[in-house]
Amino acid sequence: MFMNKEFCYYRVHRNGDNSIPLLASDTGNPRYLYQEDRIESPQIMLFRLGKPVPKKPKMADYLSAPSSIVSKKIADVLMPLKIEGIQLLPARIRGKNDQLFIDYWAIHIYHNLKCIDAERSDCTIESSGLEDVKKIFLDKKILGAMPLEKRLVFRLGEDSAYQLFHSSVVEAIIAVNPDGVKFTNIEDWHEGSFFDN
Repeated sequence: MFMNKEFCYYRVHRNGDNSIPLLASDTGNPRYLYQEDRIESPQIMLFRLGKPVPKKPKMADYLSAPSSIVSKKIADVLMPLKIEGIQLLPARIRGKNDQLFIDYWAIHIYHNLKCIDAERSDCTIESSGLEDVKKIFLDKKILGAMPLEKRLVFRLGEDSAYQLFHSSVVEAIIAVNPDGVKFTNIEDWHEGSFFDN
């Protein structure tokens, strides 16, 4: 699964289980997740179930809002790794009938790295982000110029919606057998592949 690990990166997303809800910001939620620096003394992130709400929502280990929200199981993997450029922010999710779920964390990724290989990739790079994405390749020269510990998790500088996790981090998460999460190699990814089986 993990070939050429030095430059092997994955997009993280929820799997295709329709009982796993999407999340939306709840009233009073601070707007932290696209800030480009560490947040000092963060407030609790507030989320609610997004539409359409499943009949029987399954509170999985990975949820999206669209940023990554993870359970204690995944947070317990990430915290000891002390990954440069990310911060786990405590989160609260309001479910059906105002039931509260508190053992969740929002992953604040404030490390952005421009590293798309524009010549090999099949996409349009605009100032507002990526468009017409059919294939993305990463520039190994840019990545190789930076120590691995400084690029374990980052957002693409060309489009911050793309959160990339190095294979070593993915392996550590998969080892605890979390539910609701799927990883797709960025170089195998294409529009529509989020819910491919």
